[in-house]
Amino acid sequence: MFVVDCGWPADDDADDMHPDMGKQQPRTNYKLAQNPRDVLGTINWARVDFILISNYEQMRLLPYITEYTEFSGPVYTTEPTKVYGKCVLEESIQVAQGALYEDAAGSSSKMSSQRGLLYSPRDIVAAMEKITDVRHNEMISPVPFVQVYTRSSGYCIGAGNWTVEYKGHRTAFISTSTFVSCLHPQEWDSTVLREAQALVFCDAVDPAPSSTGSGEMGDEGSWQSAHVSQLLNQLCSTAISTLKQRGRVLLVGEPYGVTQDIVQLVSENIVALNLPQPQFVFVSPIAEHTLQYGNIMGEWLCESKHALLYLPEYPFSDKELRKKGHLHFVSSLADLATKSIPQGNWFVVVPPSDTETLNHFVRQWRQDAQRCSSADMASGAGLAKFSILIHDDDTARAQRLVNRLSVGTELTYVPVARRFTFHSIEQCLAAAERAHHVLVPSHVYARLEAKAGRYEFRMFEFSHLQATTVDLDTDRHLPLDIQSEMTRRVCEGGKQHALVEGKLSLSAGRIRLECRDEDAAPSEPTAETAKPKTEVGSQHKLGSADSANAPALTQRDLARWTPEKLADELNGVGLNASVIPASPGSRAVQVLVPGGSATIHLDNEWLVDCSSSNVNWTVLTSLRKVLKAA
Repeated sequence: MFVVDCGWPADDDADDMHPDMGKQQPRTNYKLAQNPRDVLGTINWARVDFILISNYEQMRLLPYITEYTEFSGPVYTTEPTKVYGKCVLEESIQVAQGALYEDAAGSSSKMSSQRGLLYSPRDIVAAMEKITDVRHNEMISPVPFVQVYTRSSGYCIGAGNWTVEYKGHRTAFISTSTFVSCLHPQEWDSTVLREAQALVFCDAVDPAPSSTGSGEMGDEGSWQSAHVSQLLNQLCSTAISTLKQRGRVLLVGEPYGVTQDIVQLVSENIVALNLPQPQFVFVSPIAEHTLQYGNIMGEWLCESKHALLYLPEYPFSDKELRKKGHLHFVSSLADLATKSIPQGNWFVVVPPSDTETLNHFVRQWRQDAQRCSSADMASGAGLAKFSILIHDDDTARAQRLVNRLSVGTELTYVPVARRFTFHSIEQCLAAAERAHHVLVPSHVYARLEAKAGRYEFRMFEFSHLQATTVDLDTDRHLPLDIQSEMTRRVCEGGKQHALVEGKLSLSAGRIRLECRDEDAAPSEPTAETAKPKTEVGSQHKLGSADSANAPALTQRDLARWTPEKLADELNGVGLNASVIPASPGSRAVQVLVPGGSATIHLDNEWLVDCSSSNVNWTVLTSLRKVLKAA
């Protein structure tokens, strides 16, 4: 058992769930109203063998998992993901602490602060120490008989898609990915699609076409059909046009990822047009570190920037800007007041979660524009012009930013489509040569459902935080005991193949073959054959009399149990069990576990009815332990 990615919606995503925002329903694919502690409590972390992290956006819950749950296995990710992930976690702590300060002053951002303070800075350091660095295409074995490796996803520096291989069967987990080849991260590796028998698409953007009036959000098709390089050039042109008029630009984005490409494009075009270089100001406590990491991790960059490693120059322009005094870093809005930054053309980068800083610049620049006289505008000495640029490809999240800033025609929204959409997933499915099963988010499945019949594989849908069961009816790999039985039959018959007859059963998550061998002499029941038998399905019968391998001893043992005794024994092994009030001719025990419940009917044949596969695993394992000890 393993976990892929430990992400959670960012703090700015909590605004839709705030009681002051009314009953607006989020449109993106996984806006969650649950508390992360409650969600994590539904998992038996003691049974999780290892964790795989795809990119630095998928680490928000990792410190809580490693420090406050029973998880004790290894965590695997690439070196850039670990480095950038630590920066993101540290920033979330500072944002949450700021939210707590606002709460004390009478503001209401409890949801954000509650999420951010799941752990402390010391927990972040401890979690980072438990991470094992891996490289793309490096084969690792977290547990016996399991091999794991990652391929580049193209999304950000160090991002990858994990493939888990067990006995030759490969399952690929396609996390946040992109086909774009004009950005600075290492390009998408399509090998992940051609190798796997099962594909799980963990993340895809859910476009929510809408209009903001003067903001011009545009519809889904207009920006999906355009190449990302065209969208970046459009953002760059808007910024340069504003800077030409002695204006100022506010870029809403994190100080890493595609923001680095936009800043470099603006800087290079300013030099090419022989215009005065603006002052680039990053308002973030982690911006200085993240820009430096991009320069020193050249081997994780795209081919064009990777080639610069062999030349005496850096892949990005921030070193040159710093040398000329045009690059400034401030940790917060309060820190900005203590910095001496030349006036004039400013290009400011602010994370979308820092609403206080965003509101400050919009309010201040609007006042400057209103105070600017016509004479100042004619002479070019005024500061009347300013632009706000948003590049988030999650249109619902960008819509909230537009509504929050409310700047009318001064805002330019150009979604840089970096994450997979259902169009991208459709291209992936065409290249899935060996796939037998595909799992996609529900909003993607709704758009592909009509075309699912033309594929050779079976397609399933899932929703976040909802248990999904996939019936792997093809390419089933037999356990070792079944393979041993087949080998024995082959050797006895002196043939290259043999027909094995029997019944497949599922017991506590293990598949077992129960054969009926009439020629074999009856033997005494062993510890293995005396185990309770279960049939495949949501209802499990223990001690069935029609099984050749169910000895009379098991039936007598089951008949001696009472509901009260069974409930006491189950409580003794850590379950919450209680006796259901008896009905005529029926005896039953109810078991409550995180994530569901189960009912055990103590009739002639015990019947275990579980609400989910996770509950099935937990209850049957504990029940087996109780029966063994009896």
